[in-house]
Amino acid sequence: PLPTNTFPAGEHQSFLNDPINKFDHTFTTNSFVPYKDNTGRQLRHILIGSSSRFLVTAALCAGYLIATVVWRNKGVQSENQKRLYNTISTGISISLSLNIASSFKDMALNMRWPILSSKKRSLEEIDLILHADSMMKLGKLALTAKSPAVILTCLSWLLINILAQAGVAVLGLTYSWDTDYSAVLKSHHPGNISVPNMDHFYPGATYRDLSVQDEEYTAHVYGGLARDFGVDDIVNTPKYGDIYNNSAAMFFQDYSKSSLEYTFLNSPANTLGGFDTFSMYSERTINVTYKCESHQVTANGNGTSHNITVGDGIGEVYVSHLVEESTSFFTNMPSNGTHLVNNRCDDNNRCSIVEAFEASATDPWYYKCNITVGKTRNDPSNDSWVSDNMAFLAASSIAQIGDETGQEVQIYPNGSYWGMPLGGDATEMGMTMSTFAIGAIGGASMYNPPKLVKGIVPSQGFQLDVGHQYFFYTIIGLIVGCHLLFCTIVAVLANRVTVGPDGHLAMSLLLRPIADSLEGVSGGRKNNAYKNATKRTSAKYEKARNGRWILNIT
Repeated sequence: PLPTNTFPAGEHQSFLNDPINKFDHTFTTNSFVPYKDNTGRQLRHILIGSSSRFLVTAALCAGYLIATVVWRNKGVQSENQKRLYNTISTGISISLSLNIASSFKDMALNMRWPILSSKKRSLEEIDLILHADSMMKLGKLALTAKSPAVILTCLSWLLINILAQAGVAVLGLTYSWDTDYSAVLKSHHPGNISVPNMDHFYPGATYRDLSVQDEEYTAHVYGGLARDFGVDDIVNTPKYGDIYNNSAAMFFQDYSKSSLEYTFLNSPANTLGGFDTFSMYSERTINVTYKCESHQVTANGNGTSHNITVGDGIGEVYVSHLVEESTSFFTNMPSNGTHLVNNRCDDNNRCSIVEAFEASATDPWYYKCNITVGKTRNDPSNDSWVSDNMAFLAASSIAQIGDETGQEVQIYPNGSYWGMPLGGDATEMGMTMSTFAIGAIGGASMYNPPKLVKGIVPSQGFQLDVGHQYFFYTIIGLIVGCHLLFCTIVAVLANRVTVGPDGHLAMSLLLRPIADSLEGVSGGRKNNAYKNATKRTSAKYEKARNGRWILNIT
């Protein structure tokens, strides 16, 4: 062969185009052609290969979607459930990314052949196109190509690959695991829980030397907070296992049964007070019932006389302390030799007799009620047992603050909730006294020192919050839809020509003529002659006379 430097300066003819060096580029093999041009057989082959990867993508996206919906609808969940979902979603994300990358690589390999058959290209460009499955090679092609169409195509394909991987990554940003403040996680087996010690009214969590005066005063203070704790209708009573709601009512009144009810709490073992953020309502309840009568005051009812005359055969009633235009609640704590009637009900140590005088210049009334604090229900282990003495003190707490003998009186002005004139409504007066009594019990359950018992342990749970579900569903849909669209487009375009070989041996046969020619130019070395030849020599993927597709050097 002639030396390459024998051509005049500026001559662009390369060694590979020298007629002296031309030889048969249709390398000697058998003439079997696997597919005829534009046949359904090749199209089916391409579609089967791409559809298998598409089905994997669809299955993974469906799995991601199903797992997310199932875990979102589970409600409050444990740390183990959270970890399980994170493991599943991470595994699906990795598998989806790998499958999409593999699918796009296969599409790029199929698209090489219609691109190479579209026009003549330099050997350098052909070499990069044959590596279309490499993002680095496509990036290099975009930098070295002179055709705007090639540059745009490379950049578009790179962008599509990046967006596909980014879409999978962004899926993890559309949801989050949040602490669930709407429900608690309940243990499957009993453990240590914190409940209030309800044997006494404790003035403080560490108070030990209790007196009757201490307990009576404490019961009175807690009872006065009843309206602040909240009172609601019995139909709104919380259910067992519901998370404690400190903004909801604590007591629930039932006029049909003349009662109010309170539900005790179960709290985590490390709870310092009577409740915690993740306390839950237990099955243990206690109620206060009332039975009242009212009578018109017929004389001395304006609040200026200690002895009032009550109608309906009651007669004279003594009130030790009273104020005009106010309501005096009183209860008798007699010492030996007094004429006062004991305020304990005859047949029930948990019942107290509480009386009230509603002073008025125009419409005075006298009330007498039996207020009973019931026993704790649904409490087989007596975890929240309220003693008889504690129940008795709570029942009369609206009237007493610590006097052991004589008549205890508490006065409330008409403008206050507790002193509001009721005009002889015995039911409302009974509900008022019972509200105060249940408030004393509820206050003790909040502020008494805790103790540990065995029970179902409430704890912090988690909830899967798909905060951007529109984007979540959109990304899932785009991944599946775009994958199917690209599979179809690539199959149709690639079927215009005979798809070339994938294997290295078969590819070496296709490239053998070019390799032999370059060997003659460069002597098997990647020198300047080799580089010049790859830049100046063009080839096109086209059908030869024998029906085989070749890279024809021109």
